[in-house]
Amino acid sequence: MLLIWLIIMGLIFKSWTVWLALAIFYLLSTQPVASLLIRSLERYPVFNPGQTQPVEPQAIVILGGGLPRISPEMSGFRPSMYTLERLRYGAWLSRQAELPVMVSGGGFRPEAAVMAESLERDFGVETRWREAQSTTTRENAVYARAMLPEDIQSVLLVTHGWHMPRAVLSFERAGFYVIPAPGMLADASKDTFRISRWLPSARYLSDSERAFREYAGYLWYWLTYCN
Repeated sequence: MLLIWLIIMGLIFKSWTVWLALAIFYLLSTQPVASLLIRSLERYPVFNPGQTQPVEPQAIVILGGGLPRISPEMSGFRPSMYTLERLRYGAWLSRQAELPVMVSGGGFRPEAAVMAESLERDFGVETRWREAQSTTTRENAVYARAMLPEDIQSVLLVTHGWHMPRAVLSFERAGFYVIPAPGMLADASKDTFRISRWLPSARYLSDSERAFREYAGYLWYWLTYCN
């Protein structure tokens, strides 16, 4: 709808700024540009459970990815799509590494309770700690540090690859040694040229918006942490 509106405005006013905005809007709505922005945030490699780490993790922390959704068919709530992806990966890691698990996420529908229920019901993994106060990534880290025993200094941090830079910054500043375990990394096989990938899509526009939001969030955290 916005794309159509910009085209109409460009035709009516014949303004180069409108056409420039239209071109930017179009590019951000395409798969190659959106993927480039998302992958630029994925700075950490895939975690290998069998590889020896400089510091061995003592616990797994899984970060929530959005408020739980109402689930009438299950008479309760279900994790958001992003949260469910993180839970699935975190559950697999917990079986590989045999480490206790913390789930972190608050809000008016506390994510932690829904996350813990999903971990046990859907993946057969018990949750040791539930941090249900946080509403931001920074608070995830601060409240996790307050809840976890003092002797737990290193954590295996589970979140999406595009969210990991801001999460690592937050947990390191909270006093943890962080071993990043990024999940759901962008598929590089989609880089081959196809005309269809240059067709605008609301999905790819959403990916571009998420990337810009993460960059803005990281910059804000970095500036406020340094002051």
